[in-house]
Amino acid sequence: MNIQEIVHHPVEYVNTLSIEKNYDKYSKKYKYKDMLMYLLTQQFSGDKYGRGFTIHLKTLLGETTETLSQSELSKKMSYKLDYKVFRETYKNLLKKTKTMNLNSGLKKELKEFEENIRIIDSSALSATSSMGFAKHRQNKNGFKLHVAIDNNNIPQPIVLKNGKSSDKKSLKWAIKEGFVHIFDRGYNDYSQFEWIQNKNGYFVTRALQNIRYTKIRQKKVGRKQKEKGIISDKIIEVITDKKLKTTFIMRMVTFKFIDSRGTEQIFSFLTNLIDVRSDVISELYKERWNIEVVFYWIKTYLEISHWLSRSKNGVLIQIYVSLIAYLMVKLAQEGDPIKFKIMRDAVYEFTKIILISIENDFCGNSVSKPEIRLRN
Repeated sequence: MNIQEIVHHPVEYVNTLSIEKNYDKYSKKYKYKDMLMYLLTQQFSGDKYGRGFTIHLKTLLGETTETLSQSELSKKMSYKLDYKVFRETYKNLLKKTKTMNLNSGLKKELKEFEENIRIIDSSALSATSSMGFAKHRQNKNGFKLHVAIDNNNIPQPIVLKNGKSSDKKSLKWAIKEGFVHIFDRGYNDYSQFEWIQNKNGYFVTRALQNIRYTKIRQKKVGRKQKEKGIISDKIIEVITDKKLKTTFIMRMVTFKFIDSRGTEQIFSFLTNLIDVRSDVISELYKERWNIEVVFYWIKTYLEISHWLSRSKNGVLIQIYVSLIAYLMVKLAQEGDPIKFKIMRDAVYEFTKIILISIENDFCGNSVSKPEIRLRN
């Protein structure tokens, strides 16, 4: 896809969807496709605040009734637009990524899991005191954004909850039959591990330091596995319910490595992948760090640090537009012959190019004009 195709695909989809469902019935101006263009401009231009963003729009559009005031923008996002339209647009663009040969960057030993990895985590987002639906502590509000990504570092479903929501209770929504689910030790719940297994799913996670278990049998650790840091590999039994005296059997792989500070670290991983090599289990868990890169990318280079609307509907619109922007950059990056080793460099390159294409549309340039293509 060239840059203009990447820009116009979600806008055209929103327009088609709004016509089919008659979403723009009561909108004389600021229709869904216009609002998506405006909000994508906000994401790529780096305008955090509503006032700065509306001034930017006025500069682009000139003296016209199509410009938005800060209050109009907030009202529109609060209750005049439905976040589900932007969610469906994100899902549609997500399907587009499935048809492209995206490079997952997985190591050779993980290739068998290429289409079946889901990495799950949550990240805290700030909220203002007026956002009562985002209650966190007595004097503080906040959100938790729960995300699952695939092997291409592309977010799949998301769930937005208030800041005091439990990670353990926010896991089942992301479980998919036949997939390997990778998550950190904050999700440790043995009864949920059993539930995942009963759903024909798999998991890899870190064990808590105070884990109590009974060793069922010791598995052999080969020479190659020892060279890769594997210390031990065993089948264990843990208690899932003390009152009912129910237990669950799984595998624990212990791995030693030297961290970036030169300190020796020892991690133990829990999994129900009984027949997979122990060093592959440790490599699978290393993939979990990719979701931290996704969160860092979204929080650093996209605009969800300051909310344009104080309603939950408006917050979800802003989040979904930021995810649409994320996919647009991923698609542009994959279409470029130069592969960036550091995601930050790709972000700087493509957000600038995509913003130019969007601003050209605001200035009246049509799609039939010479296309902006990726570098040769």
